[in-house]
Amino acid sequence: MNLNDSALVHGGLLAAANRLPNKTALVCDQQSYTYSDIVSRAHSFAVQVDQHLARRVALCLPNSPVVVDVFFGTLMAGGCLFLFDPGWPPVLLRTLLSEHAPDILVAPEDVLSNQECALETTLGLSGAEMGTALDCSRGSIALRSQLSPDMSFLVGFTSGSSGPPKGFVRSHVTWTESFKHSAIEFELTQADCVLAPGPLSHGLSLYAVIEALCTGATAVIQSQFDTSNVLSAIYTRQASVLVVVPTMLDAIVERAIEQSFSSVTRLVTAGAKLSPSLRHRAGRIFPNAEIIEYYGASELSFISVAKGSEDCPPSSVGRPFSGVEIEVRDERRQTVDVGDVGTIWVKSDMLCSGYVGRTDGSGMRIDGAWATVGDFGHEDAEGYLYLDGREGSAITSAGYTVYPSAIESVLFSYPGVADVAVMGVPHPRWGEIIAAAVVPAVGALISEAELSEHCQSVLEPYACPRLWTITDHLKRTQSGKIDRVALRAQFSSGSI
Repeated sequence: MNLNDSALVHGGLLAAANRLPNKTALVCDQQSYTYSDIVSRAHSFAVQVDQHLARRVALCLPNSPVVVDVFFGTLMAGGCLFLFDPGWPPVLLRTLLSEHAPDILVAPEDVLSNQECALETTLGLSGAEMGTALDCSRGSIALRSQLSPDMSFLVGFTSGSSGPPKGFVRSHVTWTESFKHSAIEFELTQADCVLAPGPLSHGLSLYAVIEALCTGATAVIQSQFDTSNVLSAIYTRQASVLVVVPTMLDAIVERAIEQSFSSVTRLVTAGAKLSPSLRHRAGRIFPNAEIIEYYGASELSFISVAKGSEDCPPSSVGRPFSGVEIEVRDERRQTVDVGDVGTIWVKSDMLCSGYVGRTDGSGMRIDGAWATVGDFGHEDAEGYLYLDGREGSAITSAGYTVYPSAIESVLFSYPGVADVAVMGVPHPRWGEIIAAAVVPAVGALISEAELSEHCQSVLEPYACPRLWTITDHLKRTQSGKIDRVALRAQFSSGSI
């Protein structure tokens, strides 16, 4: 194995460890590890993978340094990591363990002892015990595995915001290509300190941490998301990059009150559009930060980016990300005219290799070098992309087709609106009626009548919501997306 092979995901970590062995690489709560420590601990786990002739390693842990050790150790041994969400219910976890049959399962003790999740053919390793064992390891090893950039190294799972999670496969080369292009957009260097307090079982935080370690920067994570600890870490570590989903950013900004943190120069967010009010409040708390929103998909990686320095239209998700081509196509897969809504197709070297395990028939579709996950959108004359929902999310009411994002944009423009979700609810006469859930900003008083009048002043009558609820929060997945399955069920049952 060539330790400097830049075509392997862990090649950047090994190169950084050669350059900066004593630099702080990873911080979690009160623990800190140098680059030498991280490589040593990862090698120690790689030995276990190698000795057990394991290929498939399942990881189901809350945030801890062990997550990073297992990630890199699995790769060094030539294995493939199955990244399970520790928040999944036992029944779902059991189903996925049975389906994917890992050779090694790294999980908390209560998961390993749970008869619903235990598998006789799996070697179970406790995260707590591993943390102690790996912390005592030192030195390097020679592994038998021959590694290739085209090898699969990761099976992640879609967020499940609109259905059961699907396993998608990543090869080394798709991530190393992502590193190249995100370096252009995020301009990360080894001088940076990257704070990613979200769950490492989801792509936003995991990618941010792995990218930081492969760059030679310092990565800061939290065992549990806590706004006070986030602000403390920004101050004590002088974090220069903050990577969070909008819901976390909202909580951080609310906690910060009137404080200001000048060290943050890039605020990276994804998973949902920032509301205008949250963007404004975040700008006050982080006055030196360029706000960078990117739109992507688990299967497609980065798609577009909207940077504060580029004066992107507020309702747009930006221009194509570096290395990405975008086309908006109709049902016949023909490119539509500027401004027309169609399916968003993407071409890049960062696409996943497909799905593994059972799927429900939805998800990614391939057309040569192009792929789509079924998101609807349109482009303006300057090439900026706008989202108009996902296949199945379009609302058909009284014969009219309406896209939720258009209504959500109108509602976000009303003063005092902090969060919005719009969807169709089955109706025996009209097919569907438009339902809107609205979260007011702190201290704002908003009535359904006011919101309805606002919509009627902007939208066509058929596009105005007929069913309303004003609530204190919208249920979201851990990746920050609205849990539309749960919300639709609540609307349909009348429980919201």
